[in-house]
Amino acid sequence: MPMIQRRILIPVFIFLLLNSWFIGEAIASETLFYIVKKADWLAQTKRSSYHPASMASNGFINLSTPEQVVPTAQALFQGQTDLLLLKLNISPADPLLKWESVPGTDVSYPHYYGSLPKALVAKVYSFQPRKDGHFTLPKDSFFKRISSRLIPGSLVNKFLRYQEWQDTDRFQKLQIRNFKGPKVQLQWWYFDFFLKDGSSVVLAFIPQHWWDKPGSVRDKKSVFTMSLKPRQGTVKRFTILVPQTDVKTSANHLEIPSHLTIRAIEGSDSNQFSIQVNFPEVTAAFTIKPTQLPFAAFPTGVMPGPLRTLLSDAPLGSPSFSYVSQIPNSSVSGSMAWDDYQTQFEGQAYHEQGRLDDTPARQGGSWTWYHFAGDGWNIFGSPGSYIYLQRGDQILQSGFQLISKNYTLQNRTYSSPDHAKLLTGGEIYFHHQELTFRLKINPATTKTLVCFPSPDPGQLWGTVGGSATLSISEGETTTHLEGRIFLESCSWESSNLSP
Repeated sequence: MPMIQRRILIPVFIFLLLNSWFIGEAIASETLFYIVKKADWLAQTKRSSYHPASMASNGFINLSTPEQVVPTAQALFQGQTDLLLLKLNISPADPLLKWESVPGTDVSYPHYYGSLPKALVAKVYSFQPRKDGHFTLPKDSFFKRISSRLIPGSLVNKFLRYQEWQDTDRFQKLQIRNFKGPKVQLQWWYFDFFLKDGSSVVLAFIPQHWWDKPGSVRDKKSVFTMSLKPRQGTVKRFTILVPQTDVKTSANHLEIPSHLTIRAIEGSDSNQFSIQVNFPEVTAAFTIKPTQLPFAAFPTGVMPGPLRTLLSDAPLGSPSFSYVSQIPNSSVSGSMAWDDYQTQFEGQAYHEQGRLDDTPARQGGSWTWYHFAGDGWNIFGSPGSYIYLQRGDQILQSGFQLISKNYTLQNRTYSSPDHAKLLTGGEIYFHHQELTFRLKINPATTKTLVCFPSPDPGQLWGTVGGSATLSISEGETTTHLEGRIFLESCSWESSNLSP
């Protein structure tokens, strides 16, 4: 590894450790708030959970996201000085937590359908208005505030553009390992395509069925799933399970004979791929030519087990996690025949590979991922974690957002008829230099492309596709751009409701 990379990585890993507590919160739990009268809270100090009187009429407890606290306080608690603010860490997989719209608004609020366990309370603040009557959120601790200043800004900015110095040869070796190595419990090849005719496609191959209990090699199943969202008309979805023993692999391809081939094209220095799909329900051919180098959210492409424990609440002794976007952006061309949809196409493609030799039950967390394309912009990432921000051919930013508290997903909606945990909309906020971005996903346009649930209702992998508006503000000037988006939600946590 070049010396400059070592000089960058050493202080950055220290920085990772210093900031692991709030990254872990972003990945493994929701940070929500609850405003309560001090007397009401103290009256139930001996109980293990808090049960407000309003539960009798509402059936739930009104919680707030960080950005909703002050407006809620101003609207409902004006002039009151006997308040407490509870900071809560709640798992997104908690079956009692539901995001619901409020009549007269287009905003979703978190509602908790049950008594509030005090084990979820991370901190209790005195919550009083200022002399002018306005409320403000409590400040972070002194140590948390100074931690972001422990590393020079220039070094942090260099780290946040680590796509510029990542070792793509290493990513090639990880790709060969994914093709050729033993198949593990959590592993995937994922592709998505924004086609010029206005349609969108998601395609994924999962070598081992995630939710099945480990068994003999003969019993293990592989999963292939493919979905099409045409510009107009009904979404088409196809999923098939095949014996894992039927899958053939080499260093550069995998194959379900006569039905599916995913191949890294031999002799290609630019990591080109070809995909052949041949089922009675759907046939397709994709040729993918990258326009950007591979990128991994974690700098080396692998998150070591100890860091997984720190950042995502994985159990001690967990294995490492390999995750690489082998194709952050590319052109795609080909053909497809699926019922009445028959076309030659061109478009934009994305591809990633992941590998984790562990079971879903041990993950203990959830994540959200998105991919937006519109008017030359290519943006993907996980809110609260990492972002890949590209305009035209220029990569503006790529990496973890360790020091930003403004990279958030707000106003979430869960309106899919396919699964209660499937995210269908929201607003993603982030910043770059003097620019402020807001990516608003319209839940009225999103359609389910993938819904891959476990028998446990708390566990799900799913993706929706729809339209989105990217607003870019600089000072008082705001530009609005229309585009398309894939929004993925995954919940690994057990709800403890299954037999």
